[in-house]
Amino acid sequence: MKNKNLLIGVLILLVVALGGYVLSGRTDKATDNINSKTNGGISNTSGVAVVNGAVLPKAVYDAQLANAIASYKAQGVDVTNVDKLSQIKSQVLDSLINNELLFQNVVASNVRPSAADIDKQVQLVITQIGGADAFKAELVKENTTEAQLRQNIAQKLAIQMYLAQNIDTKSLAASDTEIAQFYATYSKTQKASGQKNLPTLKTLSDKIKQQIIANKQQALVTNFVASLRAKAKIELTSAGL
Repeated sequence: MKNKNLLIGVLILLVVALGGYVLSGRTDKATDNINSKTNGGISNTSGVAVVNGAVLPKAVYDAQLANAIASYKAQGVDVTNVDKLSQIKSQVLDSLINNELLFQNVVASNVRPSAADIDKQVQLVITQIGGADAFKAELVKENTTEAQLRQNIAQKLAIQMYLAQNIDTKSLAASDTEIAQFYATYSKTQKASGQKNLPTLKTLSDKIKQQIIANKQQALVTNFVASLRAKAKIELTSAGL
Protein backbone atom coordinates (compact mmCIF):
# COMPACT_ATOMS: atom_id res chain seq x y z
CA MET A 1 0.00 0.00 0.00
CA LYS A 2 2.87 2.37 0.80
CA ASN A 3 4.42 1.76 -2.63
CA LYS A 4 1.08 2.40 -4.33
CA ASN A 5 0.67 5.70 -2.51
CA LEU A 6 4.18 6.73 -3.52
CA LEU A 7 3.47 5.81 -7.12
CA ILE A 8 0.39 8.00 -7.20
CA GLY A 9 2.51 10.89 -5.97
CA VAL A 10 5.07 10.26 -8.69
CA LEU A 11 2.58 9.88 -11.52
CA ILE A 12 0.52 12.98 -10.93
CA LEU A 13 1.72 15.45 -8.31
CA LEU A 14 -1.05 16.71 -6.07
CA VAL A 15 -2.15 20.13 -7.24
CA VAL A 16 -1.16 23.08 -5.07
CA ALA A 17 -3.24 25.56 -7.01
CA LEU A 18 -6.34 25.37 -9.17
CA GLY A 19 -4.40 26.27 -12.30
CA GLY A 20 -2.56 22.96 -12.11
CA TYR A 21 -5.74 21.15 -13.07
CA VAL A 22 -7.09 23.79 -15.40
CA LEU A 23 -3.94 24.21 -17.47
CA SER A 24 -2.68 20.66 -17.62
CA GLY A 25 -5.95 18.75 -17.72
CA ARG A 26 -7.22 17.39 -21.03
CA THR A 27 -10.44 19.27 -21.73
CA ASP A 28 -13.45 18.84 -23.99
CA LYS A 29 -11.93 21.49 -26.23
CA ALA A 30 -9.10 19.08 -26.93
CA THR A 31 -11.60 16.34 -27.72
CA ASP A 32 -13.48 18.63 -30.09
CA ASN A 33 -10.30 19.05 -32.12
CA ILE A 34 -9.84 15.32 -32.78
CA ASN A 35 -9.33 14.74 -36.49
CA SER A 36 -9.60 18.48 -37.15
CA LYS A 37 -8.24 19.03 -40.68
CA THR A 38 -7.81 21.97 -43.02
CA ASN A 39 -7.59 21.40 -46.80
CA GLY A 40 -6.47 17.82 -46.26
CA GLY A 41 -3.80 18.86 -43.78
CA ILE A 42 -3.45 19.97 -40.20
CA SER A 43 -4.22 23.59 -39.41
CA ASN A 44 -1.04 25.20 -38.05
CA THR A 45 -3.12 27.65 -36.06
CA SER A 46 -5.36 25.05 -34.42
CA GLY A 47 -2.87 22.43 -33.32
CA VAL A 48 0.75 21.82 -32.37
CA ALA A 49 0.71 18.05 -32.86
CA VAL A 50 -1.50 15.16 -33.90
CA VAL A 51 -1.46 12.02 -31.74
CA ASN A 52 -3.17 9.00 -33.29
CA GLY A 53 -5.47 11.38 -35.15
CA ALA A 54 -6.20 13.68 -32.20
CA VAL A 55 -5.13 17.29 -32.63
CA LEU A 56 -3.52 18.96 -29.62
CA PRO A 57 -4.87 22.55 -29.65
CA LYS A 58 -2.34 25.36 -29.83
CA ALA A 59 -4.38 27.29 -27.25
CA VAL A 60 -3.82 24.52 -24.70
CA TYR A 61 -0.11 24.40 -25.54
CA ASP A 62 0.20 28.19 -25.21
CA ALA A 63 -1.53 28.16 -21.81
CA GLN A 64 0.66 25.32 -20.57
CA LEU A 65 3.79 27.03 -21.88
CA ALA A 66 2.91 30.30 -20.15
CA ASN A 67 2.38 28.41 -16.90
CA ALA A 68 5.73 26.61 -17.25
CA ILE A 69 7.61 29.81 -18.07
CA ALA A 70 6.11 31.57 -15.05
CA SER A 71 7.08 28.63 -12.84
CA TYR A 72 10.68 28.54 -14.06
CA LYS A 73 10.96 32.31 -13.80
CA ALA A 74 9.82 32.16 -10.18
CA GLN A 75 12.67 29.70 -9.56
CA GLY A 76 15.19 32.19 -10.92
CA VAL A 77 15.67 30.57 -14.33
CA ASP A 78 16.54 32.96 -17.17
CA VAL A 79 13.57 32.24 -19.43
CA THR A 80 14.82 34.78 -21.98
CA ASN A 81 17.75 32.49 -22.79
CA VAL A 82 17.08 31.01 -26.23
CA ASP A 83 18.36 27.53 -25.40
CA LYS A 84 16.50 27.38 -22.08
CA LEU A 85 13.26 28.60 -23.66
CA SER A 86 13.59 26.00 -26.41
CA GLN A 87 14.06 23.32 -23.76
CA ILE A 88 10.96 24.47 -21.88
CA LYS A 89 8.90 24.42 -25.07
CA SER A 90 10.04 20.87 -25.83
CA GLN A 91 9.19 19.76 -22.30
CA VAL A 92 5.70 21.25 -22.51
CA LEU A 93 5.01 19.69 -25.90
CA ASP A 94 6.28 16.29 -24.76
CA SER A 95 4.12 16.53 -21.66
CA LEU A 96 1.00 17.27 -23.71
CA ILE A 97 1.74 14.40 -26.11
CA ASN A 98 2.34 11.98 -23.24
CA ASN A 99 -0.84 13.11 -21.50
CA GLU A 100 -2.85 12.60 -24.70
CA LEU A 101 -1.41 9.12 -25.21
CA LEU A 102 -2.20 8.15 -21.64
CA PHE A 103 -5.71 9.56 -21.92
CA GLN A 104 -6.38 7.62 -25.13
CA ASN A 105 -5.27 4.39 -23.46
CA VAL A 106 -7.33 5.17 -20.35
CA VAL A 107 -10.43 5.56 -22.52
CA ALA A 108 -9.68 2.29 -24.31
CA SER A 109 -9.22 0.54 -20.96
CA ASN A 110 -12.46 1.97 -19.54
CA VAL A 111 -10.76 2.99 -16.29
CA ARG A 112 -12.84 5.37 -14.16
CA PRO A 113 -12.32 6.85 -10.69
CA SER A 114 -15.14 6.81 -8.16
CA ALA A 115 -17.21 9.90 -7.38
CA ALA A 116 -15.86 9.74 -3.82
CA ASP A 117 -12.26 9.95 -5.04
CA ILE A 118 -13.10 12.94 -7.23
CA ASP A 119 -14.88 14.69 -4.35
CA LYS A 120 -11.85 14.08 -2.13
CA GLN A 121 -9.52 15.78 -4.61
CA VAL A 122 -11.90 18.71 -5.10
CA GLN A 123 -12.00 19.24 -1.34
CA LEU A 124 -8.21 19.08 -1.24
CA VAL A 125 -8.00 21.82 -3.87
CA ILE A 126 -10.51 23.96 -1.95
CA THR A 127 -8.52 23.54 1.26
CA GLN A 128 -5.19 24.32 -0.41
CA ILE A 129 -6.56 27.44 -2.07
CA GLY A 130 -7.98 28.77 1.19
CA GLY A 131 -11.67 27.91 1.41
CA ALA A 132 -14.87 28.02 -0.63
CA ASP A 133 -14.79 31.76 -1.36
CA ALA A 134 -11.18 31.68 -2.54
CA PHE A 135 -12.03 28.61 -4.62
CA LYS A 136 -14.88 30.41 -6.39
CA ALA A 137 -12.66 33.42 -7.04
CA GLU A 138 -9.98 31.18 -8.50
CA LEU A 139 -12.51 29.54 -10.82
CA VAL A 140 -13.41 32.97 -12.16
CA LYS A 141 -9.74 33.93 -12.47
CA GLU A 142 -8.97 30.77 -14.44
CA ASN A 143 -12.10 31.23 -16.59
CA THR A 144 -13.40 27.76 -15.77
CA THR A 145 -16.16 26.02 -13.83
CA GLU A 146 -16.28 23.50 -11.02
CA ALA A 147 -17.72 20.98 -13.48
CA GLN A 148 -14.71 21.39 -15.76
CA LEU A 149 -12.36 21.13 -12.80
CA ARG A 150 -14.04 17.90 -11.74
CA GLN A 151 -13.67 16.52 -15.24
CA ASN A 152 -9.97 17.34 -15.31
CA ILE A 153 -9.49 15.78 -11.88
CA ALA A 154 -11.36 12.66 -13.01
CA GLN A 155 -9.07 12.40 -16.03
CA LYS A 156 -5.93 12.72 -13.93
CA LEU A 157 -7.16 10.16 -11.41
CA ALA A 158 -8.03 7.78 -14.25
CA ILE A 159 -4.48 8.13 -15.60
CA GLN A 160 -3.12 7.36 -12.14
CA MET A 161 -5.25 4.23 -11.95
CA TYR A 162 -4.28 3.12 -15.45
CA LEU A 163 -0.57 3.51 -14.77
CA ALA A 164 -0.86 1.75 -11.42
CA GLN A 165 -2.49 -1.19 -13.22
CA ASN A 166 0.25 -1.38 -15.85
CA ILE A 167 3.38 -0.72 -13.79
CA ASP A 168 4.58 -3.18 -11.16
CA THR A 169 6.21 -1.37 -8.24
CA LYS A 170 5.92 -4.05 -5.57
CA SER A 171 9.52 -5.18 -5.93
CA LEU A 172 11.02 -1.69 -5.75
CA ALA A 173 13.26 -1.05 -2.77
CA ALA A 174 16.15 1.13 -1.60
CA SER A 175 19.26 -0.60 -0.27
CA ASP A 176 21.38 0.72 2.58
CA THR A 177 24.16 1.36 0.05
CA GLU A 178 21.85 3.43 -2.15
CA ILE A 179 20.64 5.43 0.83
CA ALA A 180 24.22 6.09 1.97
CA GLN A 181 25.27 7.18 -1.54
CA PHE A 182 22.26 9.47 -1.83
CA TYR A 183 23.06 11.06 1.53
CA ALA A 184 26.72 11.52 0.57
CA THR A 185 25.74 13.36 -2.60
CA TYR A 186 23.20 15.45 -0.71
CA SER A 187 25.74 16.37 1.99
CA LYS A 188 28.37 17.32 -0.57
CA THR A 189 25.95 19.57 -2.42
CA GLN A 190 24.70 21.25 0.75
CA LYS A 191 28.20 21.87 2.09
CA ALA A 192 29.30 23.30 -1.26
CA SER A 193 26.48 25.84 -0.98
CA GLY A 194 27.64 26.87 2.49
CA GLN A 195 25.15 24.89 4.56
CA LYS A 196 26.27 23.72 8.00
CA ASN A 197 24.81 21.51 10.72
CA LEU A 198 23.21 19.11 8.26
CA PRO A 199 20.72 16.48 9.46
CA THR A 200 22.29 13.09 10.09
CA LEU A 201 21.87 10.09 7.81
CA LYS A 202 19.74 8.43 10.48
CA THR A 203 17.41 11.43 10.59
CA LEU A 204 16.93 11.54 6.82
CA SER A 205 17.07 7.81 6.11
CA ASP A 206 13.31 7.26 5.72
CA LYS A 207 12.83 10.31 3.49
CA ILE A 208 15.82 9.33 1.35
CA LYS A 209 14.41 5.82 1.00
CA GLN A 210 11.09 7.21 -0.20
CA GLN A 211 12.86 9.50 -2.67
CA ILE A 212 14.95 6.67 -4.11
CA ILE A 213 11.87 4.50 -4.59
CA ALA A 214 10.03 7.46 -6.11
CA ASN A 215 12.90 7.98 -8.57
CA LYS A 216 12.76 4.32 -9.57
CA GLN A 217 9.00 4.55 -10.01
CA GLN A 218 9.40 7.62 -12.18
CA ALA A 219 11.86 5.70 -14.35
CA LEU A 220 9.28 2.94 -14.80
CA VAL A 221 6.63 5.49 -15.74
CA THR A 222 8.99 7.12 -18.25
CA ASN A 223 9.78 3.77 -19.85
CA PHE A 224 6.10 2.83 -20.01
CA VAL A 225 5.14 6.11 -21.68
CA ALA A 226 8.05 5.64 -24.10
CA SER A 227 6.58 2.26 -25.07
CA LEU A 228 3.24 3.96 -25.81
CA ARG A 229 4.97 6.59 -27.93
CA ALA A 230 6.82 3.90 -29.89
CA LYS A 231 3.48 2.40 -30.98
CA ALA A 232 1.75 5.73 -31.60
CA LYS A 233 1.47 7.85 -34.72
CA ILE A 234 2.70 11.32 -33.72
CA GLU A 235 2.99 14.23 -36.12
CA LEU A 236 4.23 17.70 -35.18
CA THR A 237 2.84 20.72 -36.99
CA SER A 238 4.92 23.78 -37.82
CA ALA A 239 3.35 25.42 -34.75
CA GLY A 240 4.79 22.70 -32.56
CA LEU A 241 8.28 22.67 -34.05
